[in-house]
Amino acid sequence: MRTLSNTLQTAQKELSASPIWKVVLSRTSQTTIGYDQARITKITHTETPEGDTAEAHLDNSDGVLTSLDFEHYQAVISYGYNTGISRSAWVAGSTYAIDAMVRPVTANGYQYRCAVAGTVAGTTEPTWPTDLGVRVADSSVTWEMDGNAGEEYSRTSPLRQRVQELHSGRGGMKVILRPEGIFNQLKEDKAKAETTLTSADTSTVQSLINAIAGTTLAPYGGYTAYTTTYDSTDSLIGSFKPADYFSVKLNESRYDKIKELLAYTGCKIRPEADGAIHFQDPVTSGTAYNYEYKWNVQGDHLFWNKSIRLRFVEPNEVIVKSHPDQGSYAGTTTSGTSYALAPKTETIYGRLTSDAEAGSIASARIEQYELNAEKGSVIVPMNVGQELWDYVKITDALSGDTRIGNIQFIQREVEVFRDGRPPTWRMICSFGKLSSLSLSSLLLAGGSSGEARITFEQLQRIVDAIYVELNKLWDGVDVNANNLKTLWDYLIPGDDVHFNKLNVHEKLMIPKWE
Repeated sequence: MRTLSNTLQTAQKELSASPIWKVVLSRTSQTTIGYDQARITKITHTETPEGDTAEAHLDNSDGVLTSLDFEHYQAVISYGYNTGISRSAWVAGSTYAIDAMVRPVTANGYQYRCAVAGTVAGTTEPTWPTDLGVRVADSSVTWEMDGNAGEEYSRTSPLRQRVQELHSGRGGMKVILRPEGIFNQLKEDKAKAETTLTSADTSTVQSLINAIAGTTLAPYGGYTAYTTTYDSTDSLIGSFKPADYFSVKLNESRYDKIKELLAYTGCKIRPEADGAIHFQDPVTSGTAYNYEYKWNVQGDHLFWNKSIRLRFVEPNEVIVKSHPDQGSYAGTTTSGTSYALAPKTETIYGRLTSDAEAGSIASARIEQYELNAEKGSVIVPMNVGQELWDYVKITDALSGDTRIGNIQFIQREVEVFRDGRPPTWRMICSFGKLSSLSLSSLLLAGGSSGEARITFEQLQRIVDAIYVELNKLWDGVDVNANNLKTLWDYLIPGDDVHFNKLNVHEKLMIPKWE
């Protein structure tokens, strides 16, 4: 969870202030520029452990954006409220940390965020920019125009602009930006060579992750280096040595290799606002929650809709052991409830040093499978501090139910309307990996005013699920068609003229989904 001020927390719990949002776009040697709710009409922003994507619609009715090209710009999306907070005036000779906020000595209606920490050496204020997102140097400090006085924002992790669309027609003119997150970018970085560690290699999971993220592992040299920050860890990430069980094949992505290494541990990754890759061993039990959402309780985070989904844990038994040629260490862990219903086993070899190490790896993998087994989803007024892997409780006094788990899916949605309706300001969260079926049932249940709202991205996930089922059906038709052909050959040998599998599909009226 991101740290929020008391005024910002109060505003979003009580919905007592106007919601605000912005996107700041920047690229090395290019002017930083920002757009807020005056220009941005819609944002759909999805965060998962597999990657972050966003879609931002910018009004271009005045044609100002038509000639701008934001290819590969960094895009930082922020959400917040106008709480009326008062900022301190700039002080000569002061040292400022990142995210420190000031206003000019003579207030100009705007506030400024410290984007690069340092000390103000001079006695004269900089010439303060009045365009959102624009930066100005002040000795060793860099200030960024943060917005109107009284606004409070919470920044999300930086994305990188990949697709830009210019639309014009009867519905007006708009520009659509589609930036992607750090993990999406790591997936684009393919290994340029192969490597396999030796049996005597002493690199730990943590040191290997650092080498991949920092591009010092040979197959990934030349790519963008990322800082790794370890907020909390388990005993395995800094001690277990994969040795010759870890290799990199040609074209394997940086993201996949990091995930492979993390699977030996109980640690999880998430991007954060500082642009680093953060690692943590998340809290998965107890009563100290990052957030609690309640049904219609004033002064607490509210929720509008919730959907409970119970899912079978699979695999529900993990056996970790030494290869028969390398020792006799072993450890086993099960997910008790699902294992009792139907055992589903995964067996893993590793270069182990003890039974205890084998047992710890097995426990970490079972924990991941249990966390992935989705327990429900919720739609809430946007919580600008919510992050992946937060430990959250939903208390539903309406049905007398509670739901507890770690968040693995966040989708933030804002949209303004021309017909006078209040803006959409909501967030969808899921415990575990979100399934298309539970997403569709939650969305079709309606939003804060009862209407169902499905974005293109959500609809695409639902269609993907339908696609899978249609292809299963098609495969079944293929099998039945082959059976019919066999029967035809038996009854009328050698007559292929009157039998054609395509005719079978046409008569059954089941087209293949392409």
